Amino acid sequence: MLVEESLSLACEPKRQACWLQVMSHLSPRYGGIAVSVPGFARATEAASTHACPIVGFCEREELDQVPAEQRAGITVFPPQRLRWMVDTRLKNRLNREVRGATGVHIHGLWETHCMMAAGMARALKRPYVISAHGMLEQWALRTKRIKKALYAALIEIRAMKSAACLRALSADEVDDYRRLGLTNPIAIVPGAIDAQPVVSPDIFRGQYPELEGKRIVLFLGRIHPKKGLHLLLKAWARTIQAEDVHLVIAGPDSEGTQARLEQLTDDLNLRKSVTFTGMLTAERKWSALAAASLFVLPSYSEGFSIAVLEALAAGIPVVVTTSCHIPEVTLNRCGWVIKPAIGPLEQAFREFLSLSPKELHDLGRNGQDLARKRFHSSVVGNQMAQVYNWLEGGSKPSAVEIV
Repeated sequence: MLVEESLSLACEPKRQACWLQVMSHLSPRYGGIAVSVPGFARATEAASTHACPIVGFCEREELDQVPAEQRAGITVFPPQRLRWMVDTRLKNRLNREVRGATGVHIHGLWETHCMMAAGMARALKRPYVISAHGMLEQWALRTKRIKKALYAALIEIRAMKSAACLRALSADEVDDYRRLGLTNPIAIVPGAIDAQPVVSPDIFRGQYPELEGKRIVLFLGRIHPKKGLHLLLKAWARTIQAEDVHLVIAGPDSEGTQARLEQLTDDLNLRKSVTFTGMLTAERKWSALAAASLFVLPSYSEGFSIAVLEALAAGIPVVVTTSCHIPEVTLNRCGWVIKPAIGPLEQAFREFLSLSPKELHDLGRNGQDLARKRFHSSVVGNQMAQVYNWLEGGSKPSAVEIV
């Protein structure tokens, strides 16, 4: 059921403060923020006395795609800018939400939710935080470059300059903010991962007979041009000659990308060693991770991939690009960090194939240790709660790097 006036329910009496989590899409089909922010909000609540209700600027139908147990406390607003220009009732509703909050945390840029929430927070003198989620990367800024440059000059730069704090998912994202001349404090707080459920790999393997007896190399994410999947297929064609490995590309199609990739798969004569599964959720997703021997994300641009964290937590060695902003993969010896190109992908695959089962197990165990110590929801939730406390007038966080 759609929750229109949920703030009073979300801000329980035992809570000392309430930080609205404002985002655009709620449907997991959009990946990224839609997947990471709800878990991030729950982690912050669990680690503190803060309430973190979610405000989504999206079509109401998207709420139906949110797991039923997570819908309580979600408020939905329409995303169309024109409606906000002419409908004062919408502004009054948002005014009530922001007025009842201690602060506002805005996730993502370039859309209606950021413009309206930042403007309302300034008007009501509420502190707000902005998380860019990779949307200021050079690759991302080149997409619709002129439109973004104009919008930044008119609206987005002011919104970011007026933020009480900017949140960066990685040290690389700090550079993205500073490149725009922003001098605000920046808190480096990464994405979060919960403990994974124990699910049998046989559930996933049983649905795809072609996987029997094969080691699985898994891509899990949106099928989108920025994910570098054409590089993945070309590197796969140049590398894979063994008959005991199979590439699984799992995720929802975006911008008609999958049809082009399937054609490339045919052109490269890879049909016997590549399977497209569509979007995997719940038990099927966890089963696919349990079945995988290697995880790969060859992206040109990422904010901070939750899928990578899930793979690390599952004990799977990973191949990620520098654009995934997780240098800890190299530092902690749990996989490969490469440039987004065919050659480095090919080399990583060859090294994977050359390693013994024990060596691969050790890489996976290192990944689990990293996920638990650096990215577990209890760790990240505590870090963000410290930032909120600081913005409310408390002491500067001890567990968070503020730059």
